[in-house]
Amino acid sequence: AREDADFLLAAIFESAEWVGLDKGTLTEDEALKRFIARAPEKEALLREVMGDLSTIFTPIESSIAILKELRKEGYTLLYLSNISHDIFAFIARTYDFLEEFEGGIASAKVQTLKPGEDIYHHLITQYAIKPEETVFIDDTHHNIRAAIDLDFKTIHLTDPDDLKRKL
Repeated sequence: AREDADFLLAAIFESAEWVGLDKGTLTEDEALKRFIARAPEKEALLREVMGDLSTIFTPIESSIAILKELRKEGYTLLYLSNISHDIFAFIARTYDFLEEFEGGIASAKVQTLKPGEDIYHHLITQYAIKPEETVFIDDTHHNIRAAIDLDFKTIHLTDPDDLKRKL
């Protein structure tokens, strides 16, 4: 199991194909074909993981509760996500937490990724936000660094249980 997890991390989530999926320049089928070409002996495992996204993406209930509370208090909530077309569609049809957001930017739709400045500028422009009045929350240090460089207030979220305290 640990060996499979290590393999999947490197073969899928740390691959150039995963970046292509998030950037919207590669389809899941194309990515899967490339994954299998590199590791044909792991075809069944690769198909299983790419075919059942619920094994990868599950909501964090404590974070959803905070989203609902912030929305109830009148805050404008926007997402900024490095995410593929297919995974975004899966999340939208499977979970209802996206309804808590007034909108946002999915990387595949604009074909640019965090931490690149362009994706942040899409968010700023499309929603007329002022970074200095906006709290950007992310679990990745380089995305936080990029947001700080653009004058966002930030929370580097390493433990979802700390979110309410940090807010």
